[in-house]
Amino acid sequence: MIKKIVLTFLLLMANSIFSQAKKKMPVISITQSYTLGFKTYDKEFKMYQNPFIVNKGKKYKIQGYGSANYSDGEILEVSPNKRFIVLDHISKGYVDDGVHNTLYENYLCVIIDVFKKKVVKYMQGDCGGSWDAQNRWVSGEKVIF
Repeated sequence: MIKKIVLTFLLLMANSIFSQAKKKMPVISITQSYTLGFKTYDKEFKMYQNPFIVNKGKKYKIQGYGSANYSDGEILEVSPNKRFIVLDHISKGYVDDGVHNTLYENYLCVIIDVFKKKVVKYMQGDCGGSWDAQNRWVSGEKVIF
């Protein structure tokens, strides 16, 4: 009898532990054959890390996107020809000076060449720009990329 109770308890515990919902990782369509995904999610900062491009079922790391950087998990802009995307590239962490542990944040963004799977431009003040009809990133009146 005790054996059955213990076994039932263990089965219920295992079911409870393994049925905990994990954070669903976003998969964002860029074109019919290219998508953007993220490998990890930081629960403390509520942000994603390690973005990758999927093409024809194969995952590719984005060259130049630092593994210590974060994203909100959304594409900021897609170029008209769908070759380039703008993605946030947030530096966030703690600095310990021996007395205080201080949180720092630096909001940047990057232009990623989807076909080459690499960062082609780092930006800070020009993240609020937009793509023009010629697939150029324009901020204010200035062509940035």
